[in-house]
Amino acid sequence: MSAAEPLNLSGKDWLNVTEAAHYCGVSESHFRKNALAYGLAPRRFMGKQLYEKSALYAAIHGAHQWQQSHSTGAAIVPTSTGDRLANVTGSPSAASALMRLKKYEQRKKLS
Repeated sequence: MSAAEPLNLSGKDWLNVTEAAHYCGVSESHFRKNALAYGLAPRRFMGKQLYEKSALYAAIHGAHQWQQSHSTGAAIVPTSTGDRLANVTGSPSAASALMRLKKYEQRKKLS
């Protein structure tokens, strides 16, 4: 896969380091450096480090909300999370991804 090709993560439950970093919106080196601090431990499978997509989502969702500096005098606006984010952005793909992830997590809890 060349750098110009977009990553297609739809339908994947396990992501390699490149895909996991892309999903989290960070560089591979930043992801590798900080993954363990967020409780993200890879599974070793066929010589690859694989991260569970739902664990990445949970780590992002559980992270602290972004806060603006009080020194600027600007109002602190809370960030949106979960379903609200999809509704606010109006992105059908974001809403669809959240719904699929929630269904997956529900199935996972049942098994």
